[in-house]
Amino acid sequence: MQRIIQSFFLLILLLTATPGPLAAATVELPLFLRTQILQNALVESFTPESGKPTVLFQQGSYNYLHITEPRLSIRDGQPYFSCNANASMGFDSLGILPSVVKWEGFVLMRLDFFVDPQWQLRYRILDSAIYNEKGGKPVVTGFAWELSKRFLHPRLEEFGFDLTMPQEDISNLLRACASPADAAPLEAALKTLTVGTLRAGADGITVPLLLTVDNALTRAAAPLPAEAPLGFEELEKLQQAFEPIDAFLVFTIKGLSTDLGDSLHQEQLFDLLITSRHQLLMILTGQAPVENRDPFRQLFIDVWEQLRPIVESSSGKSGLMQKKMLRYMTFINAGDALLTLDRTAPGLGIHLTSDGLRRLARMMQPDSKEDPLHFDWQIDPALRDFFQFQPEPVAPAIEIMPPPLPAGEPPTDPAPPPQTLPPPVPPPANQPARAHAPPVGITLLTFFLGIAHADELPAAIQPTISQRLNRWVPTDEDEAEYERIMGQLLTALALEQVKRDALTPQHTKIFLNLVPAVAMIESCWQHFELKNDKIVVRRNQAGGLGIMQINQHVWRGFYNMDRLQGDVVYNIQAGNQILMRYFKQHAIKVAEEMNAPDMAARAAYAAYNGGPGAVRRFLKTGTNPRLKKIDDHLWKLYQRISAGGSGNLATCDIM
Repeated sequence: MQRIIQSFFLLILLLTATPGPLAAATVELPLFLRTQILQNALVESFTPESGKPTVLFQQGSYNYLHITEPRLSIRDGQPYFSCNANASMGFDSLGILPSVVKWEGFVLMRLDFFVDPQWQLRYRILDSAIYNEKGGKPVVTGFAWELSKRFLHPRLEEFGFDLTMPQEDISNLLRACASPADAAPLEAALKTLTVGTLRAGADGITVPLLLTVDNALTRAAAPLPAEAPLGFEELEKLQQAFEPIDAFLVFTIKGLSTDLGDSLHQEQLFDLLITSRHQLLMILTGQAPVENRDPFRQLFIDVWEQLRPIVESSSGKSGLMQKKMLRYMTFINAGDALLTLDRTAPGLGIHLTSDGLRRLARMMQPDSKEDPLHFDWQIDPALRDFFQFQPEPVAPAIEIMPPPLPAGEPPTDPAPPPQTLPPPVPPPANQPARAHAPPVGITLLTFFLGIAHADELPAAIQPTISQRLNRWVPTDEDEAEYERIMGQLLTALALEQVKRDALTPQHTKIFLNLVPAVAMIESCWQHFELKNDKIVVRRNQAGGLGIMQINQHVWRGFYNMDRLQGDVVYNIQAGNQILMRYFKQHAIKVAEEMNAPDMAARAAYAAYNGGPGAVRRFLKTGTNPRLKKIDDHLWKLYQRISAGGSGNLATCDIM
């Protein structure tokens, strides 16, 4: 007996020691359906002919049930269906006078949602009632109630909203983002896909897609080691790895442009595009901390979190066709599913890949023949048109003033302009070696303000001046001449921009003083420099080009990159367009809030330097010290120009 008891306990011990099946975890991928999309589907099903009642029952002239205006609504987490209805029941009395009972009012039904095995979202009627036109209980309801139960209830319960497309698109997107080594665990998880309990909220229905995964796959992956800031060549190589995200965003924005024509969405999408590009530069140059040290993933998350509400808010308000709204819905849910699985089950090996981005982009534009991830540096007319950019800059009509005469020297008749500029003439012996240019701000403002809103600008820039500027690296001997010409050119081109945008006189003065200050802080007024005895365009580590340091990564598609590098005038004009956009859209508002007009200059430059999201950074106490130093330096330059100062290349300052 004792041996039997010992054997029994040994068996129990062995059974409990035997490893059981691995613990499993449930991951939810929320599939969200906006009420407006479901409403549109009901309208298409119940009232296919717009403006006409739907005949649910018709027998002769006196027996019928007609409905109009079917509506789906959600109140306190409970879905309801309602529609206007009119019904009649009658017959001919003695072949002379008809005996007819009529009712007109509306039907209200409380619903429950469920998803059937064929991935159809269906409605189950919990209870219903009929009301007269004033919302009260009708006196005669029997026949109307019977007609509703016979013809309206079955019609509603037979209706299904097909979820096959979003479910399959989400699954295929996840497959596209899994490496071959991780394909088997993902497929095993997708085979467990089921639907959880549906949830009704104020804006729509959430259909939880539930996956069962090995518990070990939900553990967070170890963070990647921190990387030191990259050098120029490393930056260029890594930038290429990030190009698919930017191409994806541009493709998506251009697709949205046909459906989102209002100015609010245009501004939101523009800010999103430019901010994401600035954010990428901050990541690549080591100026922004990156969670988990995975910048590619983090950048997409940040882009998606801003893109999602723009697309979602537009899908129910812009009058899109049902098919397009379904594409938007699938696009949003698929992106959400990708990030959800990446966050909750990192062990499944879901990574953001080019194939995944391409598949996600095509969910919105399945008929497009363009590669969603095509990346090049050419001007994109569709992008410029959608964001209402002014025409690409062309050579303006501007006259460069002659240098001031030395004191006491009589004027002479002007000589005809030479074909090429002669070498600079040394200053007279009784003059200082450095002859400063006239003040940029006040002198030129006084001279030009009268033509700021005129119909015609002065004569064209002398070709010789333009040619020389495009290869001119000033030396100690010709700095004064360079300062004079460049100071006039910056202000004259700013005036050209002011005329195009019709600024007020007060804002005109601010903008005229801002442009030369920006050119000084960005490049010391110099477009070119000498490197290894070669004249090359000034270019910073992050990709800023020329005198205005137009960043090639940020403004790809908007400007000609070759001209930004080789054409000084074009570079200044592009910088002026960018400054003016920020000045009008953001900076003036900030200055008005502060009741300090000159603060528009600080706000415009902050946005110019850091993107639209940085427009108020000079006001924040927690701003990065390096950025605060830049903003303060711009403000110093601006104030000196406003007081009549001139550019000084020797100190890269305004004196």
